[in-house]
Amino acid sequence: MKNIFTILAVFFFTFSFSQEIKLNKSATKFEKDGVTYKLSEYKTQFTNLVAKDYISNGRSSRTLANILGFGGGLLIGAGLPNALSSNKDSVYIDPYTGYSTKIKTKKPGWTLVGIGLGVVAVAVPFSVVGNKKIRKGVETENKFESSSNANFLQFNVNDNGIGLSYNF
Repeated sequence: MKNIFTILAVFFFTFSFSQEIKLNKSATKFEKDGVTYKLSEYKTQFTNLVAKDYISNGRSSRTLANILGFGGGLLIGAGLPNALSSNKDSVYIDPYTGYSTKIKTKKPGWTLVGIGLGVVAVAVPFSVVGNKKIRKGVETENKFESSSNANFLQFNVNDNGIGLSYNF
C-alpha cells in the first residue's frame, strides 16, 4: 500500500511541476526553468521558429506603439498649457506712421491636443496587437516544448538489479 501512495505522489509532483514558459502581466519578462529572462533574450531561450517570429512581430508592434504614444503625449503636453492659458492681443506699431493696431493671435493649443489624442488613439491598437502576438508566441513555444520533451518511463536492468525510472 505504501508503494502505491509513493508512486502516485511521484507522478503527481512530476506533472504538477511542468517546465513551461510563463510570461509576466506586462509581457516584458518571462520565466523558464525557474530563471527570469528579459523579453529581448527570447532568441537564445526559444527553440521554435514560429514562436520566435510571433515574438519578433509583437515586439515590433509594441515598439511602434511606444513611439506613437510618446509622440502623442508630447503633443498633448505641449498643446494643453497653450490652450488653457489666456489669449493675449498683440500690438503692432507701424514704424512709418506711428499708429498702433491690436491683432488677435490664435494659439494652436487645442489643435495640438486633438492631434496628440489622435496619435495616442492610433498607438493603442498597435500595443494590444503586440501583446497578443507575444502571448501567442509563448503559447506556441510551450506547445512545442511539451511535445518535444515528452516524459517517459524506462525499465532498467544492470549489475545492481532491476529498476524503473521515470525521465522528465
